[in-house]
Amino acid sequence: MKRFATTAALGAALISCPSFASSSFYDAGPMLTDGGASSAWTSLYATRNPAGGEFAIAPGARFRMGIFSSIGVGTEIGPVDNFADEIDDLIDELDRDDISLAEGNALVERFNGLLERFGRDGYLKVHAGARVPLFPLLFRNRLGVFTVDANVAGQARLGLLDAPLTYNPVTEELETASAVYVKGAKLGELSLGFSRLAWKNDAGQLFVGGRLKYLHAALSKQVVALESVEDGDDVEDILSDAYDANERTSSDVTVDVGAIYSTSHYRIGLTVANLTEPEFEYGALGVNCQSLTGATQYNCYSALYFSDRIALNEKWTLERQATLEGELLFAGGAGSISAAVDLNDVHDIVGDLHQGLTLAVGYKTQTRWLPDARLGYRRNLAGSELSTVSLGVTFFRRFHLDVACGLKSAEVDGSSVPRTLAFNLGFEMSY
Repeated sequence: MKRFATTAALGAALISCPSFASSSFYDAGPMLTDGGASSAWTSLYATRNPAGGEFAIAPGARFRMGIFSSIGVGTEIGPVDNFADEIDDLIDELDRDDISLAEGNALVERFNGLLERFGRDGYLKVHAGARVPLFPLLFRNRLGVFTVDANVAGQARLGLLDAPLTYNPVTEELETASAVYVKGAKLGELSLGFSRLAWKNDAGQLFVGGRLKYLHAALSKQVVALESVEDGDDVEDILSDAYDANERTSSDVTVDVGAIYSTSHYRIGLTVANLTEPEFEYGALGVNCQSLTGATQYNCYSALYFSDRIALNEKWTLERQATLEGELLFAGGAGSISAAVDLNDVHDIVGDLHQGLTLAVGYKTQTRWLPDARLGYRRNLAGSELSTVSLGVTFFRRFHLDVACGLKSAEVDGSSVPRTLAFNLGFEMSY
């Protein structure tokens, strides 16, 4: 229960920043289920493929807005059992100064059998996002469809930098250089998109679009030595306290382009995002350690100790990525089978590899009284290679609820839990 509360609280903190934020690591609204390949569930479709504005607003309509189109939180854990619990136990043992030789040797044997694996595979990630109220805004005129968007999002990741554990018989204490490594990010975005019909014949129509994005990044990272953790604190406390430490901000602009070919039975689309690949800097680690004091100095020297494993000065590149999407329509367009796949992998904002594959099926009841429903499957083709299933419903053609659950599990607090969990809620004008 505490871990769920911590995730929710940290998620709220991540999206409470005053900047606007990009959802490059967060699928908003129904896109959590369909990956953005379905055309008419939500106005948010216009924020994925820039050509999608033509399908996110009704043909005869001139205006659509989001009201409060999406808010959501998600979490992911690594493929090790009881990662946070074991680190919490080690922190407690490091605070003791009355460990006997026999107990010390037993503890060394226990934790040294875990630390290397935890350092390689253990992590805890939290992400959250929310659209700014009323966004996205869509306007249609004789030139085409204009889309204005703003949203807030954030991500934090905690991992372990492992080092051997030893027992000091003189002080009757355990000693280790092991530390947790926390990275946090808020990526600001305001965007202006445009889409229009470029070509048509009797078989179908080709729509093209582009989007200009202003980005404001706030990136932070911190190394926290386990021996410096205050008495009573645990992994969740460290993540909550350190995700925005040592923060550095910067801004840039970039461009997305897209195209969609549409017929009465199918659609095929291509998006190329982040054409200019803007770069953003993290706050530096291991700087002027001699001028610091207490735990801050301890952590500074700890970062230097691990300088062969982490970058003390790091830049994150919002890498160019191409996404191919397709959709088959049936039942007069009420039903759809859709798919989307990223054609290359990219690093997310905390450094993990991502390349998404999404499959989804959905049906729009076209009535206000029976909810629309959608079912989705997604897989990260790179990095964690995790798979999730998701279910979404839209009530009264306005309220969205989408929930995603991982297919792989790990043990937490003695219970088996999915490695990934996420949900989105939203309310917007009907299509």
